[in-house]
Amino acid sequence: MLDEVTRKFMKEKNKDNAIIFLKEVSKLIPPSDDFSIFLVKRGPHEYHLDRKGLFIQSVSEDEYLPFLSGSEKRVDFSSLPEDAVKKIDYVDVLKQLRDILLDFSRRGGEKYTKMAEEVNILIFQNL
Repeated sequence: MLDEVTRKFMKEKNKDNAIIFLKEVSKLIPPSDDFSIFLVKRGPHEYHLDRKGLFIQSVSEDEYLPFLSGSEKRVDFSSLPEDAVKKIDYVDVLKQLRDILLDFSRRGGEKYTKMAEEVNILIFQNL
């Protein structure tokens, strides 16, 4: 399914196809809160994808202290800005997914190794 969605998206890079692609990638992220895929940074906001969907991580430097503070907010896929869609490196998203699957395969078994190999083939087809 991911290969069909990726091919469709690569032919026509619009927001609707990007959302379908990202939802499909999200389904393949292993059942762990330790993994997320970086999508794009816009100002102080970073868009990430995990198994639960899309979230924005905001990082700011405190005014009087040399510390960073951050917050996380879950958002709907439809709220992904059009300009952010154009800046996302989709091959890099697939590479991050492959690396996550390989890392999790040490705990999760052969299923995730096979998924990582399939994603790797998809990466080489879309370079």
